[in-house]
Amino acid sequence: MSTDKKTYTKAQIALIAAFCAVLGIIFVLLLALPKHTGELSPLEFRVLAEHPIIGKSADKLLEDTVRGELSSNVDAFLEDHYPARSFLIALNSYYQRLTGRNANQSVIWGRNGRLFDAPLPADTTALDGNVKQINDFSEANGLKTCIVEVPTSALVCTDSLPAVHPDYHDVEFVERIEADTKAYVPDLAELYRSQEDVESLFYRTDHHWTMEGAYVCYADLCSRLGITPVSRDAFTVENYEFFGSYYREAGLWLTKPDALEVWRNDLLDSMTVTIGAADKAVVHEGVYDDEKLDEGNVDKYAAYVYSNNGLTVIENPQGNGQSLMLVKDSYGNSIAPLFAMNYSRVVMIDTRYYRDPSLPLPSELAEQYGIENLVVVFGTEAMATDSQIFYLR
Repeated sequence: MSTDKKTYTKAQIALIAAFCAVLGIIFVLLLALPKHTGELSPLEFRVLAEHPIIGKSADKLLEDTVRGELSSNVDAFLEDHYPARSFLIALNSYYQRLTGRNANQSVIWGRNGRLFDAPLPADTTALDGNVKQINDFSEANGLKTCIVEVPTSALVCTDSLPAVHPDYHDVEFVERIEADTKAYVPDLAELYRSQEDVESLFYRTDHHWTMEGAYVCYADLCSRLGITPVSRDAFTVENYEFFGSYYREAGLWLTKPDALEVWRNDLLDSMTVTIGAADKAVVHEGVYDDEKLDEGNVDKYAAYVYSNNGLTVIENPQGNGQSLMLVKDSYGNSIAPLFAMNYSRVVMIDTRYYRDPSLPLPSELAEQYGIENLVVVFGTEAMATDSQIFYLR
């Protein structure tokens, strides 16, 4: 009886040796390179995973093991601290797009250094529910209402879209809102297309509108609210370099930075901004959080009215004596200072963060401040998918 003994060629042995050497180098680097556990990644804008073992008590390790979380914690740690991770993310991102898979990504690589969000499905289930909630709240409190759905930049900056891209449904969503409400619903996509410089209305690396985009919407709404828009000339403009949400998600690290605009005015600096209510209230002077504009800060958009909070009240000592309720997602943060130039009080509600039981009901706020006008500002994604607007009651 004979057995065949498998033999390997020199080339096969060399390949196996090279593979083992690469694994060994990666393992050594993974052990030796400094870790940034618990720190904010400046490229991805998220906190990197903590070490799954070091620094944890025996009880915590036992708990993680029993709950089946230890292995996932190890996986997360290895993924976040893999050698040359940022380079490999970028390499994969550019490879995907250069090989024709751009249209299948969550962030689409356009022309002129502009990035776009992938379109949402044409499902209006959540949208219909949100509009009904807004209608019910408006009618119950006797409010004159404007509902703003901020379109994605893909509907406006069409010259920068790639030749092949999925279809966007923002126009269908706006038409659906108009059909289901008595409120004023501006067609921002059409309004924006009529502007001289459409590229200036949205950031290139972020989903938000710029201050210019917010101003165009503000000026349009003023005619419905019976107020006169403050002239652009009333502001001085400061620019701060930043990278937005598309940049962080896409991994296209060679993309040029954006310029975040801050519109300054002495009156804005004299306003008070109160976050929260009762004994949890925190009061700030001025509508901008200047610390967020520091060079080392990643999320500079958070400078507008101190980022997202359940309840924020801006008070203008030189206002018109009236109060405005602004129900919003993060898009509302940059338009709020513009409304604050007119109104004595802007009561901002972000339903995504309205879980604190100490906060009064929005209907109680409407009565407390004698509010007659309601402006709802949401980006397309929040308007079509958000499930937190039920807090508006």
